[in-house]
Amino acid sequence: MSAPREGRPREDGPTTTPRGVATRRAFLALAGASAVLTTAACSGGGGPQASRSPGRGLSGRQVWAHMVPHGLPLSESGDIHYGSERPLSYAPAGTDYGSLVSGQIDQARAAGLTGMQILLLEGVNQGGDFVGDWMAAADPTWDEGEGFSVAPCLQVSSRGAAVRLLEQYAAAAEGHPSAARSGDALVVWLFNARSLSPQDWASCRGELQRKGTQLCLVAELGTAASQHGDRLDTSLIDPYGDSFEAVWLFEDKESEVLDDFVAWAKRHDTPFAGGTLPGYDRETTNGGYTDARATELWRTQLERQVGSGAAWLTAVTWNDAVEHTSVGPTRDWGTTRADVLAHHSTRFRSQGFPDDSATAYATTPQYLVQGQPLLAEGLGINHGTESVTVEVTVTTASGTQLAASEAREVAPGTMGAAVLEGPVDARGGEHLYAVVELTDRSRRRLARTKSAPVVVFAADDAALPDPRRRRYYSLSSASAAEFSDLARVEGAEGSPATPDGLKVVARESLRSVEFLHNTWPAGTGLNTRELSYRAPPDTLVGGQRIATVPQGFTLARVVTNSGKIAYSPPVHHAATADPGG
Repeated sequence: MSAPREGRPREDGPTTTPRGVATRRAFLALAGASAVLTTAACSGGGGPQASRSPGRGLSGRQVWAHMVPHGLPLSESGDIHYGSERPLSYAPAGTDYGSLVSGQIDQARAAGLTGMQILLLEGVNQGGDFVGDWMAAADPTWDEGEGFSVAPCLQVSSRGAAVRLLEQYAAAAEGHPSAARSGDALVVWLFNARSLSPQDWASCRGELQRKGTQLCLVAELGTAASQHGDRLDTSLIDPYGDSFEAVWLFEDKESEVLDDFVAWAKRHDTPFAGGTLPGYDRETTNGGYTDARATELWRTQLERQVGSGAAWLTAVTWNDAVEHTSVGPTRDWGTTRADVLAHHSTRFRSQGFPDDSATAYATTPQYLVQGQPLLAEGLGINHGTESVTVEVTVTTASGTQLAASEAREVAPGTMGAAVLEGPVDARGGEHLYAVVELTDRSRRRLARTKSAPVVVFAADDAALPDPRRRRYYSLSSASAAEFSDLARVEGAEGSPATPDGLKVVARESLRSVEFLHNTWPAGTGLNTRELSYRAPPDTLVGGQRIATVPQGFTLARVVTNSGKIAYSPPVHHAATADPGG
């Protein structure tokens, strides 16, 4: 495990969408460095000032996610630079943009979200960028009653830019029922609101109010606990205690500071709008890492958010594959994180579950180093009316059982996990599976799922991913499929030391076909039947640098048009040409 990340989540370099929109992280250095100068230059000026709304309420029991506007581009070719954690909304060339956005909204609603906040950057975006497309796609949901809401999340470092983006957004939101509102005020989220002074925000609010626009500002205050001894330094945020209608938390040290932050918000009579991460992993040696521990961190943090008395819940983020904080459906995670969020959203909003299903989920590391403990989780989500039991076992590739968990009872309307964490008798070059079963009181099987393969590396194997962090695959009984039913892997000719020549051949055209080599993407094809191996790139999205060797293992992953996911058994590659393989 690497040393803790210094400061806030970041990227090594900017990433762009097809529209040339940089992500939040590339802008952080600018915003942080200019915060003091901005305050000195702009505070107290720029027009009339106004205080926050006296009501300071947040409408309803809402569930939001923060979205970085990447992942929307369509694949024009066999691009593999996006990384292995591609969103399940990734679509082949020719899919119209409106359909792609509508599909994202469908996935968000299935995950229990009532709204999406979309990042907009000073100097890069206009106030209607992306949010206009999303509002147009979300408007029809309001014909059904309570629909899906859309709002911008502004990251700015100058008062003038804040006013421009707010004015542009207010104009774009006109006439859209999906433009998020709390009462008659437009909801606008802020990222790193400390980049402006409280006086600047009051001035911005006053200028918009003078032009007829009321604002409900939900602010993230840049608590940066990891820079301050993993604790909340309230002196940084005290000046903003009366500036905003609500506050939310974007914090990698959430576990340490949540209670203190909630208490701070209560002292200032400011609603807490939530904010939780499911884990964190920038795939660089200095990028920072917080182990997701399968779904444990995500489940625990959501439970704590609900228990904190939060007015709203917020997932941060929906789709950030750079940091592996994605909650939306991805190839690595399937719908697991989204389903966990949907469960908590239903409980938070005091709604009934949509069905009486009981679903099993297997979450395992992508690889294991020989001699180190294996963490395998069997999660059960029980929406039925009777208790169920969840168990997880770990087996060899041939089915020999190596370990079994204790049975865990999952009461109706709850979720629970059976966990195995410890050493297993496995050698480098082998692979393992976790099998999860849900049974009722009579031991009748209700659901079963088998994990993706967990490849075992010898401790000195040059093919080990660098940095050596625990990364995960997750499958539910509803989405797992048998690879042999869908496709086959054709072997490489010549030396077994190289994966060159490997090919996936599917029975019919599939949503996606991929190769992963030592966990890195080695080719992807969308809406296709065949795919040949390609050497992994040197960098992934966000400037993440990677390196691997030809030996190690290669496996194939396919996704059907209905969202079923299947993994092939790994193809192992020896370090030297060895007819014995």
